[in-house]
Amino acid sequence: SHFDQVTHAVSMLSLDNAFSLEELEAFDKRLREALEVDVLDYACEPKLDGLAMSLRYEKGALVQAATRGDGRVGENVTENVKTISAVPLRLKGDFPDVLEVRGEVFMPLSGFAQLNERQQQQGEKIFANPRNAAAGSLRQLDSKITATRPLDFFAYAMGEVSDKNFATTHHDMLATFKSLGLPVNPESLTLKGIQACADYYDGLLKKRDALPYEIDGVV
Repeated sequence: SHFDQVTHAVSMLSLDNAFSLEELEAFDKRLREALEVDVLDYACEPKLDGLAMSLRYEKGALVQAATRGDGRVGENVTENVKTISAVPLRLKGDFPDVLEVRGEVFMPLSGFAQLNERQQQQGEKIFANPRNAAAGSLRQLDSKITATRPLDFFAYAMGEVSDKNFATTHHDMLATFKSLGLPVNPESLTLKGIQACADYYDGLLKKRDALPYEIDGVV
């Protein structure tokens, strides 16, 4: 009748925003001065407009899926997430004993259109946007309903991990995720310098309408 609460082993923090090139350059300057380097490498990827999710794997098996909640405590939606075909129930390859994968559950635009068409035909509620549709699908108390919804997933971060040498950079982490069978966004790139990040943003903005999912920025 309800979802159990889950306390995250590592908090799921929120992001800060930058709304101009000047803010981005100031961020870069603070980092370079603190690290005492001339130029930094950045990992850039689309900010997916969905729901943040934490997947906990133990000995390669998916044992828990939890929503972000307030960042410290989320809801256990394991049975629903297990119905998402993009989420592997078991990792492949060489995986640590414990690995928490952070990522985004979202609904592709084509699936969203098909779902609303089906809802309309059945005389049921029409969803306002893909994010609301994804949220409503994940919060079903009956996982059989979730299984009928066209949800997808991309991994982009990690929480608790038992192997301290799992990845030394964000790029390495994404590459390792991919080797374990976890889906990562194909638009992800590693770039040198903050101007390259600004160029990446401009390029993604130009093809935003052609992407098969909704985004609300760049990370």
